[in-house]
Amino acid sequence: MSQLTKRSTLSLRREWRLFDQERASQKLFLKLCDRMIEVGEFLLAHDVARAGLRKHKADKTLSQRAAHALCKAGSPKLASNLLEELVASGGRDVETQSLLASCYKDLCEYSTSEESKFRYADLAIARYEDAYNAQLQKSSGKLEDLEKQYYPCINVAFMHYVFHNEEKAQEYAKAAREICRKIRAKGAGSYWVQATEAEASLILGQVDAALEAYAKAVGMEDAQPAHVASTRKQALQIASLFEDSDVKEKVERAFPLLGIVACSGHVIDNPGRDRRFPPEAEMVAKEKIEQALDKLGATCGFSSAACGTDILFLETMAERGGETHVFLPFAKEEFIETSVRRAGGNWVSRFESVLDHATSVHYVTNEGYYGDDSLFSLCNQVMLGFAAMRGRGLDEDPNLLVIWDGQPGSTGGTGELVEAWRGEFNEPEVIDPSEILPSVSGDGSSPIYSGETRPAFLSEPMGSESSVRSIKTMLFADVQAFSQVMEEKTAEFVEVFHGGIAKMLERLPREPAFVNTWGDSFFVVFDELEDALKLALEIRDYFNYGEWGDLLSEGVMEVRISMHAGPVYEEFDPILKKRNFFGRHVNQAARIEPIVLPGSVFVSETVAALISFGYDDYDFEYAGNLELAKDFGSYPIYMLQRRGYSGEKSD
Repeated sequence: MSQLTKRSTLSLRREWRLFDQERASQKLFLKLCDRMIEVGEFLLAHDVARAGLRKHKADKTLSQRAAHALCKAGSPKLASNLLEELVASGGRDVETQSLLASCYKDLCEYSTSEESKFRYADLAIARYEDAYNAQLQKSSGKLEDLEKQYYPCINVAFMHYVFHNEEKAQEYAKAAREICRKIRAKGAGSYWVQATEAEASLILGQVDAALEAYAKAVGMEDAQPAHVASTRKQALQIASLFEDSDVKEKVERAFPLLGIVACSGHVIDNPGRDRRFPPEAEMVAKEKIEQALDKLGATCGFSSAACGTDILFLETMAERGGETHVFLPFAKEEFIETSVRRAGGNWVSRFESVLDHATSVHYVTNEGYYGDDSLFSLCNQVMLGFAAMRGRGLDEDPNLLVIWDGQPGSTGGTGELVEAWRGEFNEPEVIDPSEILPSVSGDGSSPIYSGETRPAFLSEPMGSESSVRSIKTMLFADVQAFSQVMEEKTAEFVEVFHGGIAKMLERLPREPAFVNTWGDSFFVVFDELEDALKLALEIRDYFNYGEWGDLLSEGVMEVRISMHAGPVYEEFDPILKKRNFFGRHVNQAARIEPIVLPGSVFVSETVAALISFGYDDYDFEYAGNLELAKDFGSYPIYMLQRRGYSGEKSD
């Protein structure tokens, strides 16, 4: 299939890093953005479109692409804001109206209240109908006119169908199918035309005709992973409403998946304990990995890069022409010493090669290891979160592949990761080391290292004995318009700000590790991410919904909140006379806060990844690759929210 063809070793991410933004034309920005959307790199596509808009201001097509990418990345609210601005400025063409309608359709799906769900449904139907009717009125029957009609028409049919207005749904479905047939009769068939005809047949209850049309669509040359994922999602929503449950299963089988696979497993044996993954078993292990990836249809891989399972997986994925996303728990050179060189041979050069050919490389921290095993656990959690985020954009559950002996292992090991995965997704694909050992000569008495990525052979930590570092979540909050608080109202402000937050802290299930305030600012450190998420949204709502006008001479009292998670140092603060927290990751949390949209919570990509894996009550929208304060650098930033849309101000 076209979406599984081998991809250029020069990844789109590298191409973007080398892209000449200063000299690039609007067409070059648009071309790169479209290619990223086609393969499902929605967040990166948004960044390209926004960069293009900085140079080619008010370009309608780039604005449309930025919004489309946001919506596909799971940020329909932010996308709708962008498109509503475009419509308000006169952009009432079919593309803009249809994209805005698509955002409303997603908001309808995500809504948690019936009132909000029906409101967004009505907005979506109205926008789609406006776009469709406007095209009908000026249509001359030419191909270019027909190509602007079928998309809004089929989506009106879909919305009516899922809201049980079958008569209207069938009316629009018949119209959409007829438009598609006219387009094909003119020799201009495409993936979307074929997929639309299939969807129309499904809405009309003609299941066999729909399945045949879907099969043709996914086999077409212009079928792309993101396109297929979008079609699949809508087809399954329709099929789920059939009384016959077999229909949904048949529709599900009609679509290929991207094949998102996270991988972990034992490293090559090191002298020390019982035999499990000896170097001579490497080729057999690679064959087992190849078989597993074929079974899973893998084209998109997430892994660390330790000697053994990780590197074998990354090499095999690259040979398949797939994406590889590499995650390292700390600085590269120390990772080599702790987790790669230990196996001898050519593992270091192979490590460098898989990094060179990776689609992306992510560091949990750029600092050193310092004997901190918790970094391996955090790296696993972030890696799994990224896999979940990719699956979210393509409406696909990721898979986990492990070479694992079934033992619990230790901190940061495969056993820990498998248990976390089972609690969130499906059963992992397990390669038992016993399957590769029988093919290896020897009596099995060769001692080995315990098998996890972490370096047990280091007898002393690589940092200062007095330094204590641990994984924490940092929250900063700052009140906008503090300078506008009337002098005589200062005491009342302290009661509002400090007193209000103090009550929220008392309601938390666990006491924070550290709290500090200065003026209108607030800093808190948490042992548990969930406590930070809960407090951040409570503070946001407290200020967003409060009536504070009588405290201010002018302006609006709103709060800016930032969050980041990572390894930080806990040291005695001689000024505060108690333990305090320091380090680059504290600074990163602080540098996010000044760029936060007032009334919002901005979080780092690390927090977004952690939320994606195991925090079902929380969600986020992509805000962009933003420059942090005080020249700290540019980072992907997300806007935190609760799961679902209730139609409230804070959403």
